[in-house]
Order: sequence, then structure tokens, then C-alpha cells
Amino acid sequence: MAGFVEAGLLTLIATMAVGAAEGQSGVNYDLGPVTMQMDRSTTFAVAIAMSLLRAGLQLVLAYLPARMSAQVLADIRIQLFEAFTSASWSVKSMERDGAFQNLMMQNASYAGMTVISMGVGLTATIMFVTMAVGAFLQNIVAAAVFLVAAVALFIVLRPMSRRLRRHAKRLSGENISFTNTVQEVVLMAEETEVFGATSAFRSGFHDHVESVRNPYVRTRFMSMALPGLYQSVAMLLLVVALIVVALVGAGELAALAAVILLLIRALTYAQQIQTAVTTIDERVPFLNHIADALGRYRANPQQDGVEPLDEIRVIELSRIALAYRPGVDVLNDVSFDLHRGEAIGIVGPSGAGKSSIVQVLLRLRDPHEGALLVNGRDVRRTRRADWQRQVAYVPQSAQVIWGTVRENIALHRDWLTEEQIVSAAKQAHIHDDIVSWPKGYDTIIGQRVNAVSGGQRQRICLARALVEDPAVLVLDEPTSALDARSEELVQKSLEEIKKHTITVLVAHRLSTLAVCDRVVVMVDGRVSGLGPQEELIEQSDFFREVHEITRRQSRA
Repeated sequence: MAGFVEAGLLTLIATMAVGAAEGQSGVNYDLGPVTMQMDRSTTFAVAIAMSLLRAGLQLVLAYLPARMSAQVLADIRIQLFEAFTSASWSVKSMERDGAFQNLMMQNASYAGMTVISMGVGLTATIMFVTMAVGAFLQNIVAAAVFLVAAVALFIVLRPMSRRLRRHAKRLSGENISFTNTVQEVVLMAEETEVFGATSAFRSGFHDHVESVRNPYVRTRFMSMALPGLYQSVAMLLLVVALIVVALVGAGELAALAAVILLLIRALTYAQQIQTAVTTIDERVPFLNHIADALGRYRANPQQDGVEPLDEIRVIELSRIALAYRPGVDVLNDVSFDLHRGEAIGIVGPSGAGKSSIVQVLLRLRDPHEGALLVNGRDVRRTRRADWQRQVAYVPQSAQVIWGTVRENIALHRDWLTEEQIVSAAKQAHIHDDIVSWPKGYDTIIGQRVNAVSGGQRQRICLARALVEDPAVLVLDEPTSALDARSEELVQKSLEEIKKHTITVLVAHRLSTLAVCDRVVVMVDGRVSGLGPQEELIEQSDFFREVHEITRRQSRA
């Protein structure tokens, strides 16, 4: 509709201009089947009305792509988030640092902008066609010459567009790598401050910048050069079309003026089409990365069961075998059980399989042989949501979000009450510290906020794990980085907690195991010892060695 209004308006303007130049009191308006005579006042009124109508239609044409772009941006981000959070841990753990963030920010933004480019391209195509139709109605020969040449020019320039897409693909990959580098700079800021930003560190960063610069230059050059080149050659084609008009004869002067205006506008829209196609070519590789990621996440969903899970009383690892890569087992024939009201420790040298056991217990990974049994049933048959409500975890590296202490303990579980949060903080022996701060539970904390120490952060994470009274509590090196007072408070919490939970402690320090009723000794992915600490001192060479080292250290 906007195209036909504009074509009609341009024809009317050309007719008015010729009429004014010849001193006519009225105009003979002729656009194909539409022919009419109007006086000057009527002509002006119609022209003004058509101009206002065109302006309104242009606003609609601007709004629709913007709205669609925002919707696509939101939809893609939601799809990425849902697919990522629903994917299996084996897929998420392989994700490079910064890759998901880059997809969410840059690639998703490009997807939204691509919708605008598609809208502009589609609009320009329709407008180009309507201008061409209008030109055909005025002079079929000139319009045909221009239209055929414009399409031929577009086809000739396609190889350059494909080359642009290759450069854009390389740029997309380099951008992801650069995002990872930037994230490492932020994560290692403290260490860099201590050790210094060496020349090798700076040089490596500069190399990453250069790796982005080169494809960026080529991509931007071609994306700007193609539309400009198209416009220049198309203007030459316009001149050729007008030469044809002069040779063939245009008929009336008004028709000639209308043809010129319509072809110039067609040229403008042809340039917009080329620009839109070039922009889309440039951004397609970024969209492909989104499609690849969505496919990867969705092809590897979290395993889930359908049976409800009653309160967990007994967990058994039955002949568990696990491999991250085919043929390379990290766990082999691992079997032991855990009971409610018992604390069990897991020790062993680095690479012995302790973390792998934790991942099996948390249902992050499913064993490829054997089974994790809960109350005698294979846990894979039970609903994951039921399992998550009964199993809690405190990682070795305490992670906090930017927010209040209350928000950190609740961690997006909006059904938790203030009483539950405070009770959990008391169990973790962090409540007294919290209320001593000026804003108490409303104190803002984060990874680098000075309001909390490492020990306080660890106990906040312990409160997070305890807030829903879990049946199973898994702790990975909970006291490895704590001072003596914080370790004592955590140990005190564990003594109280173990009475009504299945508590699993992964530790290197034997002092952490004081609360444990039994200890599992892992060596080379197998259980090499299992029992109370007193028995393991006699039975396990590894445990006896660690015990001797600990005793010598305590004497010193």
C-alpha cells in the first residue's frame, strides 16, 4: 500500500511540476488506468493528503520490524536459557568460558538486528516493484531496461556476498574466543594484580585483539563496499535507461519527469535491498552459532524419570562405572551405601575419582555401568525435581551472586520464608555475623565485595544448602580454605546436621573427617578401603600415610 501511494505521489509531483512550469491552472493526472483532471487547489490537497498517508504508512513500516526484532531477541534468549538449563551436565561442563554469554549478548543481538534487516529488505523489495510498475505505466521500454539491468547487477554481486559471509563466519568464531579471553582477564584480575601484567600476558591479549581486527576489517569493508558499488553502477544504469527514453521518445514531458522520479526511487530501494542482503549475509554465521548451540543443548537433555520420590532413607552406589571419554574409566566397580543419620567421608589422591562420585551422587552424570539406587530403586526412574528438593550441595569454591544475603541464601527459591532463611543461617553459624552487619540480611554481597570473608561466604553457601532441610547433603572440601574459627563453626554445623541427613564429605584434610562415621578411600577410580577411621589406619596404605602426615603436622 505504501509503495502504490508513493508511486502515485511521485507521478502527481512530476505532473504538478510540469504544470507549474507551463503555467497551467490544472493538471492531467495519468497513471496507467487512473486518469483524471484536477484544478490546482484540488491537486495540492490530494498531494498533501497522499504525503500524510505515506508518512503514516512509513511509521507502521518502521514499527513492525522493530517490534518483531525485539520479540525475536527475547525469544532467542529465552530459548537459549531454557535449552542450556535443561541440558545435561556433560554438555554444560564442556562449554567454554564466555561462550554462552557471547551467544546471549552479541549473537542474540545480531539475530534481532537481522530481523530489522529482513524487514527493511522485504519492504524495499515491495517498494522497488511498485516503483518499477509505476515506471512501466509511464514508459515500458525505460523501465524494462532498468529493471533487467538491476536484477543482473544483483546476481553479479552475489559471489562477493558469499565471500562476505565467509569473513563474517571467521569473525564470529574469533569474537567468541575473544570473549573467553576477556572473561579470563576479569577472573584473574586479583592474580594479575599480585604477579603483575607481564609482557607475555599483554602480548597475548594484543594477539587476540589482532585476531579479531583482521576479519573485522574485511567484513566491514565488504559490507560497506557492496551497497556503495551497487548504487554507483545502478546510477549508471539509470543514465542508460534515460538515454533509451530519449532515443525512443517519452511522449509528454510530465511522463518523462514521472519516469525519472520513479526510477530514482527504484534505485534507492534497490540499494536498500542490496544493503539488507549484505547485512544478512554478514550476520548469518552468528545465527548459525545460535542454531548449533540450541541443537547441541536440546539433543542432550537432562535425564529424568516419572516416578515420585519418597523421603530418601538409603542411597547405594551399586557397581558404578563412569567414563568421560570412551574406554577411559574414571570410576570402576564402585560400590558402597549411605544411610540417613550417617556422615561418610570420601578421600583419596588427586584424580582418584572423588569428584566423579560427587557428580554421580548429585545426578550430574549417569554411570554407564551399574546404578545409583535410592531406597532400593534406580534413581533414573524417579523425578529429577523430587531429587533436587531433597539433595543439597556445598561446592569447594563458594559461589555467591550479586545481591543481598537473603537472596544468596534463598537463591531464586521465592517460596522460602524469612523464618526458613534465618533458621538455615543459624544452623550454618553465620546468623550472628549477618546481624552484626549494618544492613543485616539486606547487606549486598558479591564475589569481590569486602563485606564477607571467605569463611563467611562458605557458611552462607552452607545456609543455602540447609534452607530446605535436605535429606542428603554433599560437601566438597568444605573447610579447605577456612581459618581455624570458620572451620570450627562449620564442623559444629555438620555435627548438628548429620543427625537427620545423609552427609557426604569430600576432603583431603583428616580434620574435616572428624564428623564422619565411615570413610571411603578411593584410589585409581576404585574403592580401596571402607570403614571407620581406626580400621582404615590398619587396612589402607593411603589413609595410614595421610594420617601420619597429619599427625606430624599437628606436632609441628
